[in-house]
Amino acid sequence: MYNLTMVKPNLYSDSVSLMRLSNDVAALEGIQDVLVGMATDLNRELLANMGATTAETEAATPNDLLIAVIAVSEAAANNALAAIEEGMKKKKAAREETGNQVFELIDEVAELDEGFNIAVISAPGTYAAHECLTALSKGIHVFLFSDNVSIEEEVRLKELANSKGLLMMGPDCGTAIINGTALGFANVVRLGDVGIVAASGTGLQQVTQLIDAMGGGITQAIGVGGRDLSSKGGGRTMLAALDALRCDEATRVIVLLSKPPAPEVATKVLEAAKNIDKPVVLCLLGRELEADLGSIELAGNLEATAAAAVRLATGSSPVLSDPYYSEAPLAAALDALSTEQRYVRGIFCGGTVCDEAMVYFRSQGLPITSNIPLSDDERLANVHTSAGNTFIDMGDDYFTSGKPHPMIDPSLRNKRIVHDALLDDTAVMLIDVELGYGSHHDPAGVLVEAVHEANARLSVEGRSVLWIASVIGTAGDPQGFDAQCNKLLAANMIVTVSNIRAARLAARAIADVATRALANPEGRQP
Repeated sequence: MYNLTMVKPNLYSDSVSLMRLSNDVAALEGIQDVLVGMATDLNRELLANMGATTAETEAATPNDLLIAVIAVSEAAANNALAAIEEGMKKKKAAREETGNQVFELIDEVAELDEGFNIAVISAPGTYAAHECLTALSKGIHVFLFSDNVSIEEEVRLKELANSKGLLMMGPDCGTAIINGTALGFANVVRLGDVGIVAASGTGLQQVTQLIDAMGGGITQAIGVGGRDLSSKGGGRTMLAALDALRCDEATRVIVLLSKPPAPEVATKVLEAAKNIDKPVVLCLLGRELEADLGSIELAGNLEATAAAAVRLATGSSPVLSDPYYSEAPLAAALDALSTEQRYVRGIFCGGTVCDEAMVYFRSQGLPITSNIPLSDDERLANVHTSAGNTFIDMGDDYFTSGKPHPMIDPSLRNKRIVHDALLDDTAVMLIDVELGYGSHHDPAGVLVEAVHEANARLSVEGRSVLWIASVIGTAGDPQGFDAQCNKLLAANMIVTVSNIRAARLAARAIADVATRALANPEGRQP
């Protein structure tokens, strides 16, 4: 085996391009493993796992490009290196040949005076705050997809936006739909009369998707970033967006959605919502509210939130069908589990759906651990090692620093899925599949590859696990909702239309195993 490792100082390239380049090179003959990425902590850790760490890579900074190739021969490694360099040249040439104007700074765009009023910014966190500051200073709303921006910078940007009557969506704002235009990750949903403000990306996707499935529609879906309702975030953008929807004549019902917020910020948002002369649905996952809600309707999960919004908009209770769920394959899969398989391993792309699953498990008295815990005593000792019922958000900053989000590149999540499925005590693999703009062109197909790999290795050991997937998508999404669900069904996965339904099935499965274990303490299959 031949290892080739190098560092190219101060050579930045975006993570999506590097991901595609890595995938292309990995397919070359004689290549065992390859990494092309910025020298972030995560990428250097991945490099160590490859056994390719050098003194030069240890000294590299996130502004430096890492290249590592493990090949069967020196010739194969050199061929891979040549392909990497050629791929980077082609990318640069392709941008120049399009004839389109390419801008790296907001200053350059603002000078065009084309009448736009929203800037979508996706740049390394080190530089993103400066670009946002420039946009806001020029009177432009900001949708900031980037993460790794400090909370201090976030507060400064949002205070500036508030002073100018602008929206500062983000940082780490994954989803928005503004005047029917999708920003970031978003699904194709019908227009309607429900406006949403969300401190959550996949939660916003799930609610808009379910509203669409229930026959409703959206006016605006405004993301605010995951930290907006933290103590320091103060709800600055959520309050501004709430006021904007209050003034929007097309919006008849307002939904406020967040992962567990800081108590004092939740109270502040609640008081603002009570003063709005429109029906309001409030979903603060994992947060109990003892205050007077007035006319505000409180929902405990994402599906209930969507149902309440559609009912308030239409005057009748909606029905949500689950066309791909069937009880028979679930029962068969449960029967195949041994009483030693006691735990659920949830490997998620979305932080909010991960939170929702954990909140449900908590409500059932089931212990949980996570890299994004609801409380500190539930934090995993090591994010790479699952323990008990484990819920991993692969979209967390730790995993996406210098790497594409798993909704774009599922490869890192697939490795974790296979790893956790093979653990002796795993009973259920709980997985979310997000469709829509921005997501991988075939997320179900890529997931099924991991399922097949894990099942083949489990079969050798005479074992199996129960696979449960929730699919967040609509018929209009480019990947095709029906086609994606059918791929999962063909791999003998249980498919549900909402995340909370998937979480309930997972909890039910381990309860079934626990019941059998009590009836059969020797652990033998009946």
